[in-house]
Amino acid sequence: MNKKEFAAGLVLAVVIAMLVMVGWLPLANAVGLLGVACLAWFFRKEGLHRWIKIGVFLCLVPLVFWVATYRPEGFSYPLALSLPGNTEGAPCFELFVNLSKAIVGFCLLFFLWPRLRSDEFIASPIYSFLAALLAPALIVAIAIPVLELHWQPKPVAQMAAFAMVNLFVIASAEEAFMRLLLQQSLRNAVAKVSAHRWLQELFPLLVVTVIFVAIHAGLSGAAVWVYAVAGFLYGLSYTLSNNILYPIMIHFWVNQLHFSLLSYPL
Repeated sequence: MNKKEFAAGLVLAVVIAMLVMVGWLPLANAVGLLGVACLAWFFRKEGLHRWIKIGVFLCLVPLVFWVATYRPEGFSYPLALSLPGNTEGAPCFELFVNLSKAIVGFCLLFFLWPRLRSDEFIASPIYSFLAALLAPALIVAIAIPVLELHWQPKPVAQMAAFAMVNLFVIASAEEAFMRLLLQQSLRNAVAKVSAHRWLQELFPLLVVTVIFVAIHAGLSGAAVWVYAVAGFLYGLSYTLSNNILYPIMIHFWVNQLHFSLLSYPL
C-alpha cells in the first residue's frame, strides 16, 4: 500500500467513525464500508492470481450492493428534500442522502479508476462527446410517452438540492458500480479468453445493461424499455471512451431533467 492509499484509507476511517458517532451512518454499514475499501484495494492489484481475483470479485459485488442498499429498521439518512403530496398528509417523495452509497462510490472510483490498457478499444472523442450530448435528451424523450410523464417544474432550491445528491450519491455511485466493478471487470475477463474485439466490448455491455434494468425496474412493465435504453447508452458511452466521467454525466442529466421539469417520482 502506497502513501496515497494509506492516507485515503485513514481519512475514510475517520470520516466513517464520525458519521457513526453523529448517527448519520449505521454501524453495520460502517463495517461493510471498511470491507469494501479493503477488497477494492486488493482487487485492483496487478498480477493477482486469476482464481483469487474471481473470489475477491464474487465477495466484493454483493458486499457493495448490500452496503449501498441496506438500511436498518428505524434508521434514516439525512433528509435532503421533500415533495408535498396532492393532499395534506405524507409527502409524495422524500430524498435522503444515502451516505453509505456515496462512500461506496468514492471507494470504487478511487481504487478502480480504469487504467487504460494497450489493447483496449477507444473510439474517436467526437463519438463520446455526441453520446454525452444527445443521450440525456433521447432517454427523457422516450420516457415521457412510455411512463406518461407530464410538465411539472420544481423550484430552483429543490433542483439544487436534488442536483447535489444526484451527482455525488446517485449517478457517481451507480456508475462506479456498473462500469468500473462490473462492465470493466467483465471486459477484462472476456479479453483473457477471446481476442475478438466485438465480443470483448459488446458482451459486457449487454450483460451489465440487463443487470441495470433488473436492479432499477425488475424485468417487466413499461419502465423496462426506458431503463434498457438508459442503461445501454450509459454503458455505450463507457465502451466508447473508457472514461467513467461520461456515463456519470449522462446519468446525472437524465435524472436531473426528469426531476427538475417533469412529474416525479414515477
